[in-house]
Amino acid sequence: TLLDGSVEKYCSECDYVFFDEPSPAVIVAVVNNNKILLTRSVGWQHPYWGLVAGHIQRGETAEEAAAREVNEETGLPTYRLTILGTYTVKERDLLMIGFKAETNANKVRRSRELESAEWFTLNKHLPLRPNSVAHKIVVKILSGR
Repeated sequence: TLLDGSVEKYCSECDYVFFDEPSPAVIVAVVNNNKILLTRSVGWQHPYWGLVAGHIQRGETAEEAAAREVNEETGLPTYRLTILGTYTVKERDLLMIGFKAETNANKVRRSRELESAEWFTLNKHLPLRPNSVAHKIVVKILSGR
């Protein structure tokens, strides 16, 4: 038990506290006017779609990771990258930084990570898992925040 009352793994030999640290990741809503790009990863067994997402690499900012992930997974150039908030995914030990990115391009060059990547009309009836981070980001975009 630490002085602040929290219980953490501690090595008394080296006097080091091992905090349970989440892995930082980005999740990006790519929009083109009134369209949003939704993706499905290879191997997904559920019927839902998601947004472009991936881990932040060592030495990379969250903004750089967001632009890189969009380009790697879809081949789309982005501009006007806006941070929308941070989200935790406890079951996967992630701290996700949510972004909205705009693009003028329509043609998607899907990576091997993705089973599908398609443009959908941006509205509240998208095939996203209810209460998922992707769903929360779309709700935020639709509410204009």
